[in-house]
Amino acid sequence: MPPIHSRLISHVAILFTVLFWGMSFVSTKIILNAGFPPLTLACVRFAVASLVLFPIVKIKEPDTRPKGRSWFKVMLGGFLGVSAYFFFENNGIKLTSASSAALIIATIPVFTLAAESIFFRHKIHLLQAGGIALSLIGVFFLIHPPGQRDANPGHLLGNLLMLGACISWVAYITVSKTLRSSFSGVVLTAYNALFGSLFLLPVSLLEYRSWTWVSTSVWLHILYLSVICSAVCYFLYLFALAMLKPTVVASYINLIPVVGAIGGVILLNEMMDVAQILAALGVISGVVLVHVPRSSHLK
Repeated sequence: MPPIHSRLISHVAILFTVLFWGMSFVSTKIILNAGFPPLTLACVRFAVASLVLFPIVKIKEPDTRPKGRSWFKVMLGGFLGVSAYFFFENNGIKLTSASSAALIIATIPVFTLAAESIFFRHKIHLLQAGGIALSLIGVFFLIHPPGQRDANPGHLLGNLLMLGACISWVAYITVSKTLRSSFSGVVLTAYNALFGSLFLLPVSLLEYRSWTWVSTSVWLHILYLSVICSAVCYFLYLFALAMLKPTVVASYINLIPVVGAIGGVILLNEMMDVAQILAALGVISGVVLVHVPRSSHLK
């Protein structure tokens, strides 16, 4: 077991990771509200992130690089995990609220478990099945709140795009599974950022008519997403994962949508009615149940 001070630092590291990742939804909304195009934002974010990550890879693992068929999988991972994911997420956040976006993205573990059950015959226990059902019901009511038939259609489309982001990430996880035994998380993240930004470059150029110079504060939000959220937080996450039990880390990660939702309400003046709050609780409760290990269920 790691020393007490190391475990304490690990708890602080994962706590800051949760806060920073949760607030990334708010920063993205602020940037998009300022007129920065969504695909250009994704391209710039991961181009900057790759500039931060590759020098670290060069120092820590100078001889590690994809070879042969792994090049295709790494490129596909960059397309699915960065290009496709942030195509859906940034366009979704532009149309919906940061609160709804954070809560819908929180269901990625639910969709991952469901996909593994369907395509890989992965067995799930009763609590996990209940968690999947509870989260999906919560997402349904987040996307289509009861009694709001005249709700903004853009908001509905934004929520559906966030579901597209969830599906893209599940596909990315499936593709990258075989690469994790050959490459460290830092190397994979660096190459995914590089290829993701390269795939985004042509489509971001189509947004040139929407390009506009934004204020210094908006650029600081972009740097926050690029350097802190896409680079620094990843190292904090890996450090915590090495020191703490996966279930402890997962418990912290479950707080990300809570941080995103609270940040949206406080900083962006977003409103959540009783039905949406109940739907949010359903999503979060379902995600928590999905993370319950089989051994705990059997005790």
